[in-house]
Amino acid sequence: MGNRDRSHHRRPRGSSPTMQPAPGASKGAGIREISVPPEPTAPSARNSLPALARPLAIGAVIAVGAYAVLAMFSDGDAVVSAMGSIPGSLVGLALLASTGNFVLRGLRWDFYLRALDVKAPLVDRWLVFLAGFSMSLTPGKVGELLKPGLLADRYGVSVSAVSSVVVAERITDLLGVAFLLGVGALADPSVALVAGVVWLGVGAALSVLLFPPLGGLVVKVIRRLPLGDKVGGLVERLLSTLRALSRPSVMLPAVVLSVVAWFLQCVSLWLVAMGVSGCELTMLESVLAYVGPLLAGAAALVPGGVGVAEATMAGLVARLGEGSLTDGAAITAIVRGLTLWWAVAVGVGALALFFLRRPRST
Repeated sequence: MGNRDRSHHRRPRGSSPTMQPAPGASKGAGIREISVPPEPTAPSARNSLPALARPLAIGAVIAVGAYAVLAMFSDGDAVVSAMGSIPGSLVGLALLASTGNFVLRGLRWDFYLRALDVKAPLVDRWLVFLAGFSMSLTPGKVGELLKPGLLADRYGVSVSAVSSVVVAERITDLLGVAFLLGVGALADPSVALVAGVVWLGVGAALSVLLFPPLGGLVVKVIRRLPLGDKVGGLVERLLSTLRALSRPSVMLPAVVLSVVAWFLQCVSLWLVAMGVSGCELTMLESVLAYVGPLLAGAAALVPGGVGVAEATMAGLVARLGEGSLTDGAAITAIVRGLTLWWAVAVGVGALALFFLRRPRST
């Protein structure tokens, strides 16, 4: 299909920048009509693909270095031996729990798209969601902004709408993980202060999102900075749509899905730890040992949290489980393989399938 035909699908004639709610939204998601600034042009996702290989390569190099350092501070042979002693059945169950995390987050993504009446075939919506995992190695997962480009490039959907969904995913991820951190702090009161700081940050972000005057003030401050007009316009568009996704009828189910999804990753760690005889982790300790390093890696702004998350997790597992650093390193290596690296593999596969699949009618 030529470029002229493809551009025809980007925006129907006579469309306005006013976003319409999904049919029946007043009874379901409860989203009212909102007005947003003019829509930006979607970049070609296919043309951006060569650049997408860079974070994968950088993340892989950092990972190799991090695991090498971890092996140096522990007994490398003992780590491999401990990994080999974990029953395959437990590893399989842990992989299943990790995959359950993907499914629940995918349901949240689809729920958000339907709430904003974003039109695209179900299979492609899910492929785009999973393709975002290929960008897990970008700092703060900002590479997941690939998803609006994929859907807009093929189906002409609103870039601002899908971008706001990506941001809403990160916000509800933070809410879910922060909640679990608070629960995990019961296993180690010494991290209560850290949990409090995280919740202060969450509260500040929600205040900007939920209170229009405060959000407007943030936009005004941004506009005074270099390149502020362009960035401020983007933030204004995102805030306009995000407020629709922040209504209780939309946000509460999304947060519940986030909490359960990330708890499943904690279950993965708990299952793997069960297979190491020298380490005894309770479920509560497993929650802290997973979400603590997850937040530490995100705060470090390194690709996928690689290095920071591994070191923190190995240390926490060893301390909370009263085991050796060797046990902690073995458990960490398997858990990160079943979560981060499994997600990256699924994402790369989904991205390939998306481009192999022909566009379908919505």
